[in-house]
Amino acid sequence: MRNRSAIWVFTILLFLACLYQLSFSWVTKSFESDVRELAEIKYDSIANEAIDFVINDDTLIIGPDKEKQQIISYYEQKLLAEKADQPTYPVLDLDYQRCKDQELGLGLDLQGGMSVTLEVSIEDLVKNFAGNSSKISFKNPFKAALKDFKKGSTSVNSDNDDFIGLFYAHYKLMYPKNPPMIFFSNGLKDYMDINSVEKTSENKNDLIIQTLRDLSQDAVEKTHRIIESRINKFGVSQPNIKKLAVSGRLQIELPGAKDKNRIRNLLQSTASLEFWDGAHSDWTDEFLELNKVVSKKSNELFSDFVEISEDSLNSLTNEARLAYLQEKKINDSIIEERSIDKAIEDSIMLADGKILNGTLWFIHSANSPYIGVAKAVDTAKINSMLKSKTARDIFNLRRHKFLWSRDVDEYETSQSFSGHTLMAIEIPTSGEPKINGEDVVNASQSFDNESKPSVSLSFNSNIADVWSKWTEQKVGKVIAIVLDNQVFSSPFIRQKITGGNTEISGGFETIEEAQDLANILKAGSLPVPSVIVDEAIVGPSLGEENINSGLWSFLFAFLLVLFYMIFYYKRAGWVANVALIANVFFIIGTLASLGAALTLPGIAGLVLTIGMSVDANVLIYERIREELKNGKGIKLAIQDGYKHAYSAIIDANVTSLLTAVVLAYFGSGPIQGFATTLIIGVFTSLFSAIFITRLIFSYLLDRKKEVFFSRKITENLFTGSTIKFLQKRKVFYVFSSLIVAFGIFSLFTRGLDGGVEFTGGRTYRVEFSEKIDKSNVRKAISDRCVNDEGNNVAPEVKTVDNAYTLEITTKFLENAVMNNKDKVAKIDASLSQAFADLGYFDSELVSDIGDKTFKLLTSRGVESQISDELIKGSFLAVFFSLFIIFIYIAYRFRKWQFGLGALIAMFHDVLLVLGLFSIFYNIVPFSMEIDQAFIAAILTVVGYSINDTVVVFDRIREYSILHKKSSAIQVVNKALNSTLSRTINTSLSTFLVLLTIFVFGGESIKGFAFALMVGVVIGTYSSLFIATPLVVDLSKNKINT
Repeated sequence: MRNRSAIWVFTILLFLACLYQLSFSWVTKSFESDVRELAEIKYDSIANEAIDFVINDDTLIIGPDKEKQQIISYYEQKLLAEKADQPTYPVLDLDYQRCKDQELGLGLDLQGGMSVTLEVSIEDLVKNFAGNSSKISFKNPFKAALKDFKKGSTSVNSDNDDFIGLFYAHYKLMYPKNPPMIFFSNGLKDYMDINSVEKTSENKNDLIIQTLRDLSQDAVEKTHRIIESRINKFGVSQPNIKKLAVSGRLQIELPGAKDKNRIRNLLQSTASLEFWDGAHSDWTDEFLELNKVVSKKSNELFSDFVEISEDSLNSLTNEARLAYLQEKKINDSIIEERSIDKAIEDSIMLADGKILNGTLWFIHSANSPYIGVAKAVDTAKINSMLKSKTARDIFNLRRHKFLWSRDVDEYETSQSFSGHTLMAIEIPTSGEPKINGEDVVNASQSFDNESKPSVSLSFNSNIADVWSKWTEQKVGKVIAIVLDNQVFSSPFIRQKITGGNTEISGGFETIEEAQDLANILKAGSLPVPSVIVDEAIVGPSLGEENINSGLWSFLFAFLLVLFYMIFYYKRAGWVANVALIANVFFIIGTLASLGAALTLPGIAGLVLTIGMSVDANVLIYERIREELKNGKGIKLAIQDGYKHAYSAIIDANVTSLLTAVVLAYFGSGPIQGFATTLIIGVFTSLFSAIFITRLIFSYLLDRKKEVFFSRKITENLFTGSTIKFLQKRKVFYVFSSLIVAFGIFSLFTRGLDGGVEFTGGRTYRVEFSEKIDKSNVRKAISDRCVNDEGNNVAPEVKTVDNAYTLEITTKFLENAVMNNKDKVAKIDASLSQAFADLGYFDSELVSDIGDKTFKLLTSRGVESQISDELIKGSFLAVFFSLFIIFIYIAYRFRKWQFGLGALIAMFHDVLLVLGLFSIFYNIVPFSMEIDQAFIAAILTVVGYSINDTVVVFDRIREYSILHKKSSAIQVVNKALNSTLSRTINTSLSTFLVLLTIFVFGGESIKGFAFALMVGVVIGTYSSLFIATPLVVDLSKNKINT
């Protein structure tokens, strides 16, 4: 074997690289375990000293297990935040967050994460289009609608419970004649011509409301896309984003996320980037004038005495008048004394540089845009003063505004102080910033002159010229770079800046903060503000019990495959097992290094990869066994065995690689997870099967060790078979056609059991008084939720925050023809009955404190999670992958009939699996719902089918050259019989893995495992009885390539 030393070095380096990458997972898990122990110690310490504990204004009683878990979780989050910057990986001097970013990620289905409900502020959108109108006809219905929307209920008759529907309902209630909403005229003039609608005012208003609804829907869709883009750029793999039935709300689930502050910044930042001129003026007189007014008002507020008018005074009795005058005299005396004290106090504060009741350190100097510095707690008070009517009279707020710096600045005067800097901004006559975020074409994290984290920006070519001219005009002055109304950076322009680049510096405590901002800017700004209305830590969607049983079953199945290889190939089986273990290790290590997340679809790709890896070894070993039977020595047999197996191995893996690349390009979500694992698996399988096994064999032979490729019991197994596969091909054609036809008929009549991801449904968050088993809840609800066809509808159940709170999502009655109110009532009743079956009763209806209870925390509708884009991408991905496979096979085998035969066989396999799922759902005793994981299962079936078919085709090509005088049927029969051992070994080993997962894995993955099992059987069947016979018939018995 050539270049043996180089391959050894590469193998060792690859092993060390994967070990290094996976070590981060071990470090973070160890760190989190230590933090958990510290949190438990903290709890024990307070449990001995207090009887209650306050978290976010909620008082928890120390003692009960539920409260204990909440308090421990609180301390755990707090400790993780406090220790995030401390070295966690001492050898590399890396902190916890850096290690966390590099560990192997797991998807929501395997580890859970953070669930956030984000509300797109439709009320702000309505207010903006109304020009923030001060008209009573706008303000009154707006306030009433906002109150109802926040409360979640209304007394008015509204067609929709969204904000716009509530606004219109209140408007018609307050103004029964429904006069035209003229306050929208300017805001909507670019979207509709209100004045040209020659109809009644009611129709005008209907048109306005419909336009607002369309605009709000566009805003939600754009927010959805931008949030998805941000999340992807942040390295959060396989996020889950659902549109809720409530207008303007998105439910976002982020796998493995625990840092709530970072997530808030990620999701809530509108990323409205603006560049403004600093207002270089002398603001001293204006602020001193405002200071006097504020001081005077503060003095007036000191007294609660109420003066009355002269007329009112004359109407009083003599006794009451004397009492009033006496009280007024005392009050005037107090105010005078207070005025003197306040004047002295203001003088002292002013001498120290403080104004506005001591909240602002006045650092302003003539011709500077910097006004003063304030603590974070005082900024809101100062903002209120600057927005007062007095401030509007003093300052020209049409041409100026005041903004705070994001970062905290340190100042040294007569005394040291720090805080946020107030800056005066000049507003041009257009009212718009000269440059905004739309003009930025790229943003990246970098470092400033002081080696601190910053963000570099690049403008488009048109704005590059604007920036150059602007900076030339502003030499010696300040330009403010503002993000979401906070001054991130205020560079002093020393010279003209060319090249269309600039930098945002300051305000970044960590590199991650700068990276986050760069990614937010690249993703784009949100059309309207969004706020987080709910956040929680959620458990894995598959359930911990299912994951544990699934992982153990996978491990057991893997060991079973290793044992089978040793049993069948003796010592060579040990070599194959080393390669197989190395392959899995390399795949997981590479996934971790790429920052990808391992999900259930990813595991499907892993199973397919294991099958391909086993297949490659089996192909090589069967070739070696053939060479040995032909009388060759062990060294020459190994050499020729590898050489003759290369063609089939390369072809099978190239077709899989082409499929995976197309899927990764066109697909999203589960398809990308599957494709990523498969792409990595193709390369690691080839390397492990071809190079690692060859290295081990060379090592053994160099040391005169005996190498065996079979036992006595397996030596002649499946060899010498003379099965006439093609003689009965028409029988198999008819058999397959009947099953496919029956399956298609079932698909059109019964359809598929679409999961809640496809259909939408309703989500409940329920808190129980005791820990409760999720599988029992799932079964109880399934028993109570029976649809019109008499079929049980099982929900998706996962934990939220702790073991006492569950999130239950059901599609029960989703397609029922009934009004929404009755539908929700029936679902609520079914859930209550299910909980009662488990011995739990509604806490609001139970008075006995000893009863087991449940409390409904939230209830909301969810729309289909499988977007049109995902479905379209899936179809495109599968179509193009099939097309590319057809082209590749037709090219490699020099006959289009081979490509068409493989294509028809793959369609046959997919239709069979879909048909079987349509026929047997609600018949078999496990769920056969169609969800995102099922998409991955179908892709696995396609991958396995083509892998199997190409190996058979390769042997046909070889035999067509060796046996030119034989008929096509004879050649094909010989080829199929010669590969029968390989076909059975590969299929059986893969099937054993899936069967073990199916039998011993959790309930929620049985449907997934079943689809893969059926796919392996059908893929093997089609390669023998469909694809190959079709090539013969399409070639009219002439198959020479």
